[in-house]
Amino acid sequence: MKLDFGEKAMDIGTSTFNFVRALMVAQTGGAELNDCLVAAQRIKDRDIESWIREWAILADKASQAAGKAMEAGQTITARQAYLRASNYYRTVMSAIPCTEKGFDRYLSLSRESFHKAAKLFSPQIEVVDIPLGSARMPAYFLSAGSSKRPTLVVVNGGDSTNEEMVHWAGFAALERGWNCLVFEGPGQMSALQLNPGLPLRPDWEVPVKAVVDYAISRYDVDQDKIALYGPSLGSLLAARAAAYEKRLCACICQGLVVDVYEAWHGIWPEWLQKAKPGTFDRLFGVLEKASPQVHKLASIFRRMHGVSSASEMIEAWRPFSVKELGSKIECPLLLLYGEAEYAEQQNGPLVKSIAHFMSELGCPSFIHEFAFEEGWAATHCQVGASSAFQAVLFDWLDKVVIKKDFSQKSKFSMDLILKHYGNDKDLVASFKNVRLGSV
Repeated sequence: MKLDFGEKAMDIGTSTFNFVRALMVAQTGGAELNDCLVAAQRIKDRDIESWIREWAILADKASQAAGKAMEAGQTITARQAYLRASNYYRTVMSAIPCTEKGFDRYLSLSRESFHKAAKLFSPQIEVVDIPLGSARMPAYFLSAGSSKRPTLVVVNGGDSTNEEMVHWAGFAALERGWNCLVFEGPGQMSALQLNPGLPLRPDWEVPVKAVVDYAISRYDVDQDKIALYGPSLGSLLAARAAAYEKRLCACICQGLVVDVYEAWHGIWPEWLQKAKPGTFDRLFGVLEKASPQVHKLASIFRRMHGVSSASEMIEAWRPFSVKELGSKIECPLLLLYGEAEYAEQQNGPLVKSIAHFMSELGCPSFIHEFAFEEGWAATHCQVGASSAFQAVLFDWLDKVVIKKDFSQKSKFSMDLILKHYGNDKDLVASFKNVRLGSV
C-alpha cells in the first residue's frame, strides 16, 4: 500500500488517515509498529478487500496470542494482545460499510477483546451500562483512585468507539489524576448494535444527563469537577449538552462543526443543493460508487439515523446545530482545530459559522489551533498526534478547572484564517470580532 503523509492525505477516510489512526494508539498498547508496517506492506494500493484481509489476520493473531498467554498465566502479555486485537478489529471496520454483515461481526470482536483486556488491568477498567429509558448505554469507567477525583466524560464521534476513546483520552486522564467515563449514546456504534431502534437524537443533553447522574452517584467522583470532551460529531453533541446540562464544569470540542446540515450542503454545487430527493439520491449514489470514503461515511450516517436514502440522511441532520446555543453555554469552553480542517472547508459559510458561534459565547472561551508545520496534529481531531492534543486538553483543564486560572491565552492565529480565506473580507472580519481567552 502506498502511504502519502502529505497534507492532502489528512482528509478523513483516506487509507493513510486510517493507517495513522490505527497506529496512533500504539503508545497506549493498542498497536504495534511492526504489525502496522507488515499490514501496509501486504495491502494492495486502493484495494479494500486486501485492507480487510490483512488487518483481520493481524487481529486474529493477536486474539489467539492473548488466549495462549491466558492459558499460560501470562496476564500482562494477554492484556497487551487483547488491546491490539481490539484496535485491529476496529481498523478492519474502517473499510466496511455498515450495511455489510462483516461490520457487526468485527464491531463485536473489537468490543469483546477490549472487555477481556479490561479485566486484566489493576485496578480493572469497569464495564458499565448506563440506563436511558429502556435502553442501556455501554460505557467504561477508569478510576484514578478511591478519593473523589475530577472526572472527564467522553462523548464519541460519528465513527469512533468506546474502546478507541479509552486510548484517546482515558489512559491520559488517569496519568493526570482524573477519572474518565467513556460512553456511547443513541445512534453510536455499540450503543445502536446493542439497542436496535435507538437512533441518533439531537437533544444530547438527555443522554449526558443520564451519564452525569451515574457519575455523581459514585464515591470516587467529585461532582463539582465533571468536564465533557467530544471529538468530531461528538464535539457538536458535547456543545449541545453543555448548553443545557449545568452540572458540567468545562467542555472541550475537538473539530466542531456548528451546523451539520449546513456543512453537508456547503460542499456541494448549487444545482445539487436544489435537486429534488429522487434526483439527489441518484446523483449521490454515483458519488458513493466513485468514492469509498463517501460511501463509508454515508453508510454510517444512514445507520445512525435509521434511514435508507441519501436525501433522508441529509434531512435528518437538519436539527443538529448549535448555531444559536452559544449564549446558553456557561462553563469554560475549549475549541480545538487543525489547519487541515480549514483547508478542507474552502467555502466561507462553514468557517464563518464557527466565528459566529464563538462571537455569541458568553462563557470563558478558548481556541487552540494546530498548524501544518506541526505535522499530523493539523488533521481532523489531531489523528496521529494524540500527545499533542492531550497536552493541550489536560493542561487547560488543570488551569481552568483545578486552579481556576483563566489567564491562559488562546493559541489562535489570524494568519491561518488569512492564508485560507484572505479574500473573504466578511469572514475575516467575523473572526476579528471574536473574543478569545476572555472571562
